[in-house]
Amino acid sequence: MTVKIIKNRKLAGAAALAAMVNTLPTLAAETEEVTAAQLQQRIAELQAQVDALAARPVEIENPEPAKSPTFGNTNIQIGGYVKLDSIFSDYSDGSGATAAIGEDFLVPSTIPVGGLERGESGDVHYNAHAKSTRLFFKSSTEMGAGSVNTHIEIDAMAGAQGDERISNSYAQRLRHAYVDWKIDGDRSLLAGQSWSTFFNVGALPEGLDFVGPVGTIFERQPQVRYTQGIGSGSLQFAAENPATTLYNGAENPYDDNSRPDLILRYNNSIGDLSYSVASMSRELAYEGADISESEQGYAISLSGKWQLGRDDLRFMYSYGNALGRYLGLNSYRAGIIDPVDGDIELIDQHGGFVALRHFWSEQWRSNLVLSATEADNPGLVVDTTPSSYQSLQLNLMYSPVPKMTLGGEYIFAKKEVENASGLLVDDEGDMQRMQLSVKYVF
Repeated sequence: MTVKIIKNRKLAGAAALAAMVNTLPTLAAETEEVTAAQLQQRIAELQAQVDALAARPVEIENPEPAKSPTFGNTNIQIGGYVKLDSIFSDYSDGSGATAAIGEDFLVPSTIPVGGLERGESGDVHYNAHAKSTRLFFKSSTEMGAGSVNTHIEIDAMAGAQGDERISNSYAQRLRHAYVDWKIDGDRSLLAGQSWSTFFNVGALPEGLDFVGPVGTIFERQPQVRYTQGIGSGSLQFAAENPATTLYNGAENPYDDNSRPDLILRYNNSIGDLSYSVASMSRELAYEGADISESEQGYAISLSGKWQLGRDDLRFMYSYGNALGRYLGLNSYRAGIIDPVDGDIELIDQHGGFVALRHFWSEQWRSNLVLSATEADNPGLVVDTTPSSYQSLQLNLMYSPVPKMTLGGEYIFAKKEVENASGLLVDDEGDMQRMQLSVKYVF
């Protein structure tokens, strides 16, 4: 609670005048019994009181505003950030990414391969945007021992609507939309669209690129997730929206699954090391004009963060024959359709990253991230099918004031294709990028 002093003679005079008006009836009654001299003395006394009140400041209590509005037992929060990205890209095998989204952030599959003669390279390409600017709305309602929380979040990244001709007006897209019921201190139930339970967001390195290393799991999708505390850790079980990506298919993705992707994850910590172990079982399926096929696949992922004083080391490693779209922004498809009998052959894949964050001072910090992935493609794939990716990221970030970050990041990424026949003259391409960003969180 704060008290605000208002020095306003008019306000004070008004208060005094009101007091005087209230005394007039009494004064009028007394005039019948007093002399003119006494009446004149009474008026002088009242005038002196008015002058005294006008000279004295009036104190008005003004409650300190709350950090976020509250409606009954519901707390509302609005936040997000504003971010500008200025990006200079140089491709070894082309003048630009094979899809426009690859110019806004690193999408490994859009690195061109074989687009130029060996030894040549395209010109440096410049792109600037504010599409990752983000806005969220949260609510939290207390329910006895627990609470019900909601989260809705939008940005304009990866939106196809809009262009750079006049206004750069890009459509908003839905990132998160879920309700999370905290039943008590050990149990919770989440329903809606959020990060996949297979993805440990806390292990993702700090960077200027929108996603980061080629070897990260990265997925948001509709789901139902139950969390149960177990000792010092927690166990999560989720049923999430399925989608199937296959080589030699007519669709990408197929939406012919008969059951959700099932994910089990355990979170815990040992000293300064926090970690997650996740496993996934999912169906890969497709339907054609006269055929319907499905296969069961699996994947596992280990990730964590090791605190080294103020610095930290982050890591992730994933393996399985059903990683597909979960790994590196759909760098690989999960399987291939045999052109002879239509069967699905799943593809073993693996990948990961390691990232070191170091603070040079209170305001300066850097991140070094090394990452790689690989697919064990069968002989059925065509020569241009991706076989591996690598990436390196090195940045320098400066926070002159709280919640503001200015920085630069160098990114090197490489893509290799299968080229089993050896007929391709060039079977690899790389990208070098310098990204400059300004970000303010509110």
